Amino acid sequence: MQREQRPNFYASAGYLDTVSLVYFSGKTTAVEEVCVADRVLRLLVVDGRQVITQVPFLDYHEPIRTGGSRAHCRSHQYVEMVAQNVVSYDEWFAGSFSDYVPGPFVDWTMFASFDDFMNHIKPRGKDLLREAARRRRKLATDFGALSFSMDDTREDVLPNAIQWKGAQLRETGLTDIFLNPKNIEFFHELRLRGLLTASTLRANDRLLSAWLGFVHDGVWSGWIFTYDHDPLLKKYSVGRQLLHSMLEEGLRQGHREFDFSTGDEAYKWLYSTHARVLGPLGTPPLRQRLCSDAKRLAKTLLTRYPTAMDLSQTLVRYVRNRR
Repeated sequence: MQREQRPNFYASAGYLDTVSLVYFSGKTTAVEEVCVADRVLRLLVVDGRQVITQVPFLDYHEPIRTGGSRAHCRSHQYVEMVAQNVVSYDEWFAGSFSDYVPGPFVDWTMFASFDDFMNHIKPRGKDLLREAARRRRKLATDFGALSFSMDDTREDVLPNAIQWKGAQLRETGLTDIFLNPKNIEFFHELRLRGLLTASTLRANDRLLSAWLGFVHDGVWSGWIFTYDHDPLLKKYSVGRQLLHSMLEEGLRQGHREFDFSTGDEAYKWLYSTHARVLGPLGTPPLRQRLCSDAKRLAKTLLTRYPTAMDLSQTLVRYVRNRR
C-alpha cells in the first residue's frame, strides 16, 4: 500500500531552487520524484542525469511516499542519509542503533505549556537547568537587558555568525565550511528569498549568539548554532540561553517540532523527546561497500589492542589538524 508522508524542508521547492541557483549555476536542473528501494524521494536532477543526494546544508532526506507504483519515477541506487523511522527518547537508548545516526527532535504536541516541557526534561539535567537560569540572570546584570529575536534581519547577524562558526570549526580541527564562498552565498540567497530564520540573543545591542535555520511546515530546524567567543562571555553559556528562548518561542508559535537535525551531541538529548533513525537506503556502490567493510574490520581488530587504538586515533587527529 502506498503511504503518503509530509515532505521536509529539504524536499521543498524553495530549498531545492536555492541549491540549484547557488551550487549548480549554469546547469540545467529539475526536481523529480526518485525511487530508491521502496521509497520515493524528491530530489534535484542536474543535466537530466545526475541525481543530487548530497550538497552542503542538506542534512537528511525524508521520503514523500513509501511503496506504490514506480511508474514515472526515476530509479536511483543509493542515498546515504534517509529517515528510516521515528523512535522515542527511551526507545533510542534502549534499542540497538549503532549503525544509524540520530536526528533528535522535540515533539511539541506532547506539551500543553512550556512548564510542562521543562518538567518533562528536568530529571535529565535538574542542576543544569537551574544553573542555566542563574547564569541568565547574571548575564543580564553584567551586560544589560537581554533581547531575543526569532528572526533578526539586522546586518551584523550573518557576518558574525559566519565568522564565529568558521573560527569554532578551525579551533576544533575541522574544516571551515565558509572557506567555500558558495556556502556564504547560500545563506544570503535564503535571506533574499525569505527562507532563512536567523534567531539571535542580544544584550542591549550586542550580538551574543545566533542560530541560522528555517521554519517549514511547523518544524523549526537549522544548521549554524554559534556564539561570540569572547572569554568574558564563556561562563554565561550564551548559546544555551539562546536555545532556551527558541524552544519557548517554538511552542508559543504552535510549531509541531523543534528539530535538532543530525548528531549525537549531549545538549540535543537533554531536550529531545524523539529521534529520527537516519541511515542509508538502497545498495551502496561496490567501492563504498569495500571501504565500509575494511573500516569495520580495522575497528574490530583495533578494539582488541587498546594501545594501537589510541595511536590510530592520535594519527587521525594529527592528519585532520594538518589539513
